[in-house]
Formats: sequence, C-alpha cells, structure tokens
Amino acid sequence: MALKALIFDFDGLMVDTEQSIFDAYCKIFSEHGGELALRTWEDIIGSTGHRDRILLDLEHQIGRNVDRDNLRERARQEHHGISSKLPAIDGLATQIASAQRLGLRLGVASSSTAEWVHGHLRRLGLIHHFQTLCTREDVTEVKPNPEIYALAASRLGVNPHEAVALEDSPNGIASAKAAGLFCVAIPNPLTASMSLGAADMQVATLAALSLDNIADRLSSV
Repeated sequence: MALKALIFDFDGLMVDTEQSIFDAYCKIFSEHGGELALRTWEDIIGSTGHRDRILLDLEHQIGRNVDRDNLRERARQEHHGISSKLPAIDGLATQIASAQRLGLRLGVASSSTAEWVHGHLRRLGLIHHFQTLCTREDVTEVKPNPEIYALAASRLGVNPHEAVALEDSPNGIASAKAAGLFCVAIPNPLTASMSLGAADMQVATLAALSLDNIADRLSSV
C-alpha cells in the first residue's frame, strides 16, 4: 500500500495550545474551591463542547451554579492571549518538508473552529502547505467520531488506508482509526500520561518522527 497523504491534528500537535486552556480552567476551579482533574479533561481533549461539561463538573463539586458565560469568556481570553504568541511545535516544518519530498498531500483534521486553525496557520506562515483544512464546521460530529478524518481523506483524493494521521489524544486516535487511517500518536506534555495505545505506533516527539520509515512500513502491507 502506497502512502499518499499526511493528516495532522492541530491543537497540541502543531501548536501546544492544549496547556493554556487547561491551565485557565484549573485556575477558575481553584478560585471557586474546586479542582479540575486531568482525568476529567482527558475525556474532552481532541473533541469539543468542553466548556459546558467542565463547568457542570465545577458546579457539582461546589454545590451551586456559576456564571458560565463569564467564566467561559475569562478562560477564552486567557487562552487566546497565550496561544497567540506560541510557536509551531518543534519538528513541524521538518515534517511538512519531508512530506512534500515524498509527494504526500497534506491536510489538517481538527475539532476546533476554522477561524482558530486558519488563523494560527496564517500567523505561522504555514497555511499554504495544506491542500485541505477540516474543522468542526465541516462535520456533524467531531472527534472521536470518524467523520472529520473520512472527510479530510476524501478532500485529499485518497482512500483512508492511504493516509497517515498524526494525533496526540485518545479522542483523536479513536477518530482516525475508526475512519481507517494508520495513526501515529505523538503526545504533548498534557497527554503524555494518557493511554494512547490504540494508535498503530507512538513516537516521543514530532521531531522524532520518520516519514520515510512509515512509508516503507506501509508499502510492505
């Protein structure tokens, strides 16, 4: 089987935007006398709709309602302020260049908004490398549903088994595998302790990934 496409997750995989939003909600929990467990956060990494689910958990912990709109906006402003200055994760430019050398088509499959993904890739000067950017507005259900990876492969003109997904979370891995893609887990600091064993393989960092080795492995299947 020939490798024809490489599809990236975005948050935590291309830019380390996962930590700042988690830290923002941890701060909110602490101020209200609660504690945001990493295990609770794990359920929503790579998916969406986390704000209501997380704030409901806070309300259950402290036994009263909170001003969800106000707290969501506080977390959003803090998260965006930090994320707007973050660089690309080490190795991203190298992997893009390697994929282009191998003649691979490039895509992104993210549960975040188009504004978020497009904005960061423009800021980093990388958006022109990608043939498709699939975001939450393009699908009826986000990860762990496989729809977004199936759509990305379709837009790239490849069968799912001809594409490799790069993921950092259990939800993202479940989405890619259910869509039929070969999936490489690349944990970020927030997901390093999570179970990523459902992926086909795991590497420690994006910079450590060898696309040549993956292409050779898939060509022998």
